[in-house]
Amino acid sequence: MVYVSERKSARGVYVYERKNTRGEVTSHQVKWRLAGEWQTEKFEGTDAQGAQLFADAVRENGGRWPAGWVRGEGFISVPPEMRFAAYALRRLELRTGIEERYRAAAIKELRRYILPTFGECDIRSSEHFNSDTIAAWVLKMQRTKVRRGREMRPMSPKTVRNLHGLLASILGDAVRAEPPLRERNPCALTRLPRADDHGIEEQDEDMTFCTPQEVEAIIGRLTRPADRHLAVVAYGTGLRWGEISALAVRHVLDLDGAKPRVQVARAWKRHPDATYYLGAPKSKASRRFVRISPSVVRAFRDAGVSPDRPASDLIFTNDHGERLPHSSFYERWRKAVKEAQEAGELASHKAPTPHDLRHSHAAALISAGHGLPYVQRRLGHESIDTTNRVYGHLLPEADDDAMATVESVLAGRRPVLRAVG
Repeated sequence: MVYVSERKSARGVYVYERKNTRGEVTSHQVKWRLAGEWQTEKFEGTDAQGAQLFADAVRENGGRWPAGWVRGEGFISVPPEMRFAAYALRRLELRTGIEERYRAAAIKELRRYILPTFGECDIRSSEHFNSDTIAAWVLKMQRTKVRRGREMRPMSPKTVRNLHGLLASILGDAVRAEPPLRERNPCALTRLPRADDHGIEEQDEDMTFCTPQEVEAIIGRLTRPADRHLAVVAYGTGLRWGEISALAVRHVLDLDGAKPRVQVARAWKRHPDATYYLGAPKSKASRRFVRISPSVVRAFRDAGVSPDRPASDLIFTNDHGERLPHSSFYERWRKAVKEAQEAGELASHKAPTPHDLRHSHAAALISAGHGLPYVQRRLGHESIDTTNRVYGHLLPEADDDAMATVESVLAGRRPVLRAVG
């Protein structure tokens, strides 16, 4: 079948005739964009009038699916409060224990990626929500292109998994409702894409690992002393940007002691209106104490940390003593990266961001033989699975150690154990 005829029935809403090889009209398709994504509905046979009426309804509804219309089924009779869109939005609005920024982001993604398919469905229906309909939606998400930098690329497996998790959490609420609205959650049956389903690890394109020499070359080209101090702290601790920029003088402990350390007790957060506030770190595991080396101690001293300075003062700030925006530091960082590349001290294919100092910190620890559990605690990962997924591939020596252990056992010798922490 091919498209052979097109009519614009309304602003941005199109009706296509589809014909077979004999030129006979076999169906009509209505097509329009919603939140940047193409939406389609098919009308079998010669029902041009039905397609036209539906297109008009889309236009009258502001380019959204008409209320009560389920894709592929038409209008259905569902109590308004049982429609998935109404139920999901209500559950997200009432959800406790989450930050407002997360709530706003979840509602935004719900509207853009989930409601166009399931918005008018009955939350109680096993026909609307089952393993097949969920799988079809996941496939659609995998084929959806999103902007990454200057390019449009297929949605990453991680994003698909996050969206599926959002849908699963809402259907889970319906299962746990009193009385229950559903017997089970069909999302539990979905086989989700893995990070390497496209042949490469998702992190490969998102992370850059720099050697200590490359880090030194970049830091040496930062012209502002405060920027150099910050970069040394970032590489020496592995803290996230929001954690570093939220450090106050009181969070740097025992500078003159045998075991100086940094307390990670807060981080900069962003309200839905894009304003910032100091809140809890990313997770419970992110609340931590991080030991620091002599070079990091010197960086803190040079940055003005001393007993005479007010304990509540931010250590790294803008020129007015306020929160240091990532964007302003990033511009100066990018200039230093370019100069290091031009000097031949940084590989031309590497374009590290300030966050890559955290990744490079982890790489340095792992290359020195420190185990993933130690790296997990130091970086503040909630789960060892996260640490393994992101950094596990940096352990090539693990195979050598494993083979030596196996061979020792097979040869009747006692395996030699080494300290890794």
